[in-house]
Amino acid sequence: MSSRCRWLLAVSLLGLAGVAVAQDIPANMPKRKPGLWEMQTSGMGGQSQTTKFCLDADTDTAMYKMGTHMSGQMCSKFNIQADGSKVTTDAACKLNTPNGAVNMTSHSETTYQGDTSYSTQGHIKYEPAIMGHSDMDVTSSGRWVGQCEAGQKPGDMVLPNGQTINIKDMPGH
Repeated sequence: MSSRCRWLLAVSLLGLAGVAVAQDIPANMPKRKPGLWEMQTSGMGGQSQTTKFCLDADTDTAMYKMGTHMSGQMCSKFNIQADGSKVTTDAACKLNTPNGAVNMTSHSETTYQGDTSYSTQGHIKYEPAIMGHSDMDVTSSGRWVGQCEAGQKPGDMVLPNGQTINIKDMPGH
């Protein structure tokens, strides 16, 4: 995947997930089981990307803090509602891109199946278009696959290219 496509996918994921954590998380937000998770995301013309991450309660909190830092500076409006196993998020953000400011609006719905899987359906609109895309449907699903692998520590993410990073080492944590 080209660096431009990775950037667009990252912006799309921010529209689905990062914005959702830019405010206080509802007390009734579904929880994910600690351990190794696998997440598949698609939205770039059918391209699918798989990421694995080692999760514990502290890591979930760190991800929320990172999302708050990233989106709090860019988003003028966001709303997150948790109702049982369904979480709905709406946002309006201004992104600074190499080609100038882009207004992004997003709507996503995440459905949790207990604490071991979830699926997200989202739609993102860009004005003006980013790399020829004025809107995009993005899907994401996550599932618990077991205990974290030997040598992994909470926060470790294995990216689609095989690189491992720890989210607790990223800016905004």
